[in-house]
Amino acid sequence: MTVTRYVSPAVERAFAILEALAEAREMGLSELARALRLGKSSVYRLLNTLVSTGYVEKRPDSGRYRLTYRLSLLAGAASERSGLADAAAPVLRRLAAETAESANLGVLEGGVVVNLLRVEGPQPLRLHLALPGGVPPHATGLGKVLLAALGPAELRARLGSAPLARLTPRTIRDRRTLRAELERVGRLGYAVDDEECSLGLRCVAAPVRDRSGEVIAAVSIAAPAHRLPRERVPEVARTVTLAGRELSRRLGHGEWRARA
Repeated sequence: MTVTRYVSPAVERAFAILEALAEAREMGLSELARALRLGKSSVYRLLNTLVSTGYVEKRPDSGRYRLTYRLSLLAGAASERSGLADAAAPVLRRLAAETAESANLGVLEGGVVVNLLRVEGPQPLRLHLALPGGVPPHATGLGKVLLAALGPAELRARLGSAPLARLTPRTIRDRRTLRAELERVGRLGYAVDDEECSLGLRCVAAPVRDRSGEVIAAVSIAAPAHRLPRERVPEVARTVTLAGRELSRRLGHGEWRARA
């Protein structure tokens, strides 16, 4: 009896798609079919499955496919030893030490923000909001940074057509107000969650860019509001922004200036 008798061709083709996307970063349906020498209908069905399970996403602006960070999450501890989380770990440790608060690394997955890595600060009182499956991006500093980097079509797709979820009385629920807030984030180069995700919790976040300059993640610090009063936000934002720049350089991005 041999192992190959129990190999699933469909699973093999699905992994071939994942490997092709990992190498090319993003591809269209026809490109994938040609590269893998498979029929378009077969590749289309496999892509739909991978999209529905969250391991691949289809860009709404171009219709091309790319991997999501869910693969890193699935890897668990391995994801913390390689790639983005590995590069971020020393940066977050330093950020937590400098601010004495918890530092976070987040990415946008579909319509939610997923926290890839957290380094706890030394303070005895810590507040966290951990929702299964991620947190609505419009209510978080990490999410606002990531949304502000999107084009109009992708922003609409990420937010969807449903009403914006209200997590606290301070959560932005009006789309016009949110667009104005995202424009402000773009101008400042950082975002603030002013008790919009969890009452009593204030966060400051800044972007992380890859080699091409694309915003792929965000870093933040989170603290009880009494330890992070509004008048201290600009000072903390400078520290968080520098951490975002440092991580960007570790990922191959050249020096870039945050807009002020």
